[in-house]
Amino acid sequence: MASGVVGVPLGSWLGAALIKRFPRAHPIICGLGLLLSAPAIALAMMLAPVTQYTPFVLMFFGELALNLNWAIVADMLLYVVVPPRRSTAEAAQILVSHMFGDAGSPYLVGVISESLKTTLGTPGEAPTLAVQFKSLQYALFVTCFVEVLGGVFFLLTAIYIVRDKNRVDRAIAEAEAQSSQSPQSSTQDATD
Repeated sequence: MASGVVGVPLGSWLGAALIKRFPRAHPIICGLGLLLSAPAIALAMMLAPVTQYTPFVLMFFGELALNLNWAIVADMLLYVVVPPRRSTAEAAQILVSHMFGDAGSPYLVGVISESLKTTLGTPGEAPTLAVQFKSLQYALFVTCFVEVLGGVFFLLTAIYIVRDKNRVDRAIAEAEAQSSQSPQSSTQDATD
């Protein structure tokens, strides 16, 4: 919880501070956050059987890096979508994020863990605590792989984000120009 309380505002602050000088800062912050989070969380899981406090410290920093992207993702989404479609885009992003993240991933990790129990355990016997731990640990490594994949996609997004934002800015400017011309032309038609 503390990593979220610190990570979300830190990500927002970093994004606001860096976007002025580096127009591609938002996806880079998100990508680097995910790429830093994955090894910290993986190392925390590997060290859990060996040491008591180090995994908690690593997990805190891994989750802090992971939480850097929440506010920034919403901001990026809003500036690459034209205003009439922003609420729909934000709703779709939240739905997909929670569907595959919060709602779907625990089930997937559980399925992988249960599958690994049969592979790691002795056939015909109940899995030992060590087998249960290892199967859950290995299943959780999938989340680290997904983080790396997400980090790569965010870094690829950095290539296109400025172009996409400029397109939206142009579309907004064109729409505003058309709407400012419309009332003048209708009043001229009424006087003629």
